[in-house]
Parts: sequence; C-alpha cells; structure tokens
Amino acid sequence: MLEPIAQLEFYKKQHRYRLRNQWLAHNVSDVLAFDMTPFKQAMIDKYKDGPDGWAIRGESIHDWLDQHLKGENPDVPEKWAPWINALLDQQFFDSAEILATEYRVVDPGRSCAGSFDFLLKKDGYIQIGDLKTVSSKKAVATRKPATAQLGAYASMLSRQGIYPDIGVTLVVGPEKVKLIEQSVGTCLEAWEEAWDKFQATQPNF
Repeated sequence: MLEPIAQLEFYKKQHRYRLRNQWLAHNVSDVLAFDMTPFKQAMIDKYKDGPDGWAIRGESIHDWLDQHLKGENPDVPEKWAPWINALLDQQFFDSAEILATEYRVVDPGRSCAGSFDFLLKKDGYIQIGDLKTVSSKKAVATRKPATAQLGAYASMLSRQGIYPDIGVTLVVGPEKVKLIEQSVGTCLEAWEEAWDKFQATQPNF
C-alpha cells in the first residue's frame, strides 16, 4: 500500500486541504463544479441530506469499500445491502493487487488537492478509480464517467512517480453496477481542459 503524502490533511467540515500547515486554494471537486448552474446545484442540495440522501449513502458505501479493500471484513449495513452486494457480485476487485484506498493527492504548484477511491494493479495495468453511488438502476445506466476527475488524480499521482494506465468509474446502484474504463490519456486531457476553463475565471493579482 502507498504511504500517505506527509502533512497533507483533509478537513471534512470545510471540505478543504492543508499541506504542511498551509491551506490549499482549491480542491478537485470545486474546480470541476465552478460553472454549475444554480438550478443543478439546487437539485443536488435538495437530495443531499436525510436518511435516504446521497450524502449518507455515498459515505456509508465508500466506508464499506475502503475497509473491504484493506482486507477487513466490514459489516454490510442492511439499508445499503443492495448496493454493496452488487459490488461483491461484480467481482471487479477479485485478483487485483490493491495499492491504495481513499488516497489524498496534491499539486502544490496549482495549490489543488483531491482524494481518489482506489488504486490497483490488475492484468498488468495500474488502474485508478472513483466510486459513484446512485439511487436507482436507471441512474446507473445514465451516469457519466468521472473523466476529468480521474485525470486530476492521475496527474497529481504522477508527481510521486506513479503513472496509472486506466481510469475507472465504478457506478453502483441497488442491484446494479456499471464499470466504465478509459485511457488515462483521455482523462488527463479532460482535466487540463477543465483546469484551463477554471483558471480563465480567476482574478489576476
């Protein structure tokens, strides 16, 4: 397993990162969401909270996967069993060498950081991945890949001399999983394009 980057900290409440006791200006999620419409943001916020909200669903399933990939034997919360059992049935992680889970990465030059869900080696390829949880089977089918997001993580990880070959978006809903694989080159191009658009909106000091 990869060692964590020294002194790179994440503050969940603020959703911000610190590197060597200095706040970083940006995180990957905010960079990619800078041009989100007010309507779309309102819809996301509307379904975030509560016992069936996407926040608790995502956190619960991500926590389970993190423990599972570390070789632990976590309990399956009954409420989220249809999602977790679908992940187990999919068998994507079988025979894979797990290199990292819930891993923080950073680009100090851009003052930007983020966290990816898993890094593994399978069939001779290093694969970097992001888990997306959705509310229904229909949403699994329509969920788009996290192309630019994976590109950001791969770009930052390369600073440590690790170069993934494949970007994986793992979409899970109740009783259904969709695996989307892309070349890391495609993901890197999407991230650079997104970063350039974001930078164009920032003030020049």
